Amino acid sequence: MGTPTDEDQLHILVIDDDEDMRTLIVSILLPEGHQVFAASSAEEGLALLPYDTFQVAFLDHHLPGMEGLVFGEYLRKNNPHMKIALVTGAPDAQISRGAEDLDILLIPKPFKAKQLFAVIDDYRREADERLQSSLQEEHVEFELPLADHFEALPQIFDVPNLPSRVEERLVKEAKRSLAHLRSVSRYNERDRVVVYSALLALQVLGVKIPKGSSGAPLTEEYDEVMRSRGRKPAFS
Repeated sequence: MGTPTDEDQLHILVIDDDEDMRTLIVSILLPEGHQVFAASSAEEGLALLPYDTFQVAFLDHHLPGMEGLVFGEYLRKNNPHMKIALVTGAPDAQISRGAEDLDILLIPKPFKAKQLFAVIDDYRREADERLQSSLQEEHVEFELPLADHFEALPQIFDVPNLPSRVEERLVKEAKRSLAHLRSVSRYNERDRVVVYSALLALQVLGVKIPKGSSGAPLTEEYDEVMRSRGRKPAFS
């Protein structure tokens, strides 16, 4: 399993009251580039929920206080797209049925690292399917023939003396939102509008479009992301 880029980094919750087991799972996931948050009980896990949005959770079932399956049910009700796995010793029939009803995966202990990675791969695949489905359902597109007139915008508006802080803010927001657009788990239309607006503003204000992480201008990177998402490019 390759190391994900920053854009594809997932936030993962790990709950196990066995410190050695908790440390083992974290040590497997961290080198893959993910943000991993560990807790020793469901109550500690609950305390983390207001501060982060988790895409994947690995839960022990036999926890002090609230059982893992009960906590998994709470997570499922509040985040239907979260990928949840119950990592536990030989589960009985009741646990197995409960997990199946809640669309929670079962990983018996002892486990192999590839079983954890498979859960993460499943989340990414399903997130990509949801994204592609939502894009196909949308009918609103930017229809302006921007590419035909983009290069002429600085001369048309002829805006003098742009403050450097304004330029820096526009570039910063464009790069940040473009990073989100590259990510299956973070793609959203708000960031699409932010990038589009920031790049258009830079061109109108006569600022040379900066290069992105690939070495190409941000306008080209934006259009490439749009093509990869099945959308129309805006600037070329």
